[in-house]
Amino acid sequence: MLNDFAGYLSKKIGLKEKYVPHYVKWVDSCYKFFKRNKNKPLSGEQQRKFLKYLSETHEDWQIKQADTALRHYFYFLSSQKKRSYSHSPTQSIVIEEVEEKLRKAVRLRHLSYSTEKSYTLWARSFLSFLESKSPEDLTAKDVEDYLSHLAVEKKVSPSTQNQALNALVFLFRHALNKL
Repeated sequence: MLNDFAGYLSKKIGLKEKYVPHYVKWVDSCYKFFKRNKNKPLSGEQQRKFLKYLSETHEDWQIKQADTALRHYFYFLSSQKKRSYSHSPTQSIVIEEVEEKLRKAVRLRHLSYSTEKSYTLWARSFLSFLESKSPEDLTAKDVEDYLSHLAVEKKVSPSTQNQALNALVFLFRHALNKL
């Protein structure tokens, strides 16, 4: 798992090769500290506890590096988990139903056709990213993961990320009635 993480750091994140072993070492040390399986993310409390432990013997820049390494690792784990899901045969039907609700909500509010197209594309991309998760089970954490995916893996600009966020807020508020 840590070898895959090292590849992720250099290829997806663009971390300089000389720093990759340090990031991997921080993650490895944290999991050894808690004697936990490296395939599962640790809680925020465990992460804070480990960083506090490090602060007793390490400098501030090392604590920040360890914190960054753990954040990247937890994101890496969540993206690995999403890739392991199998596609549901009904997923495309669910996406179409959500898109139709979204279109109706956009038209009800007399928004422009370009807004409708944009919001529909973002909703489709978001639901595809989540793969087998049903619309009833969507949470703010899913939106956060998706926006992180756009920023880290897709390397979209902040304005594009903001457009995606606005589309998802509209989706949650008006099509899924979740806000």
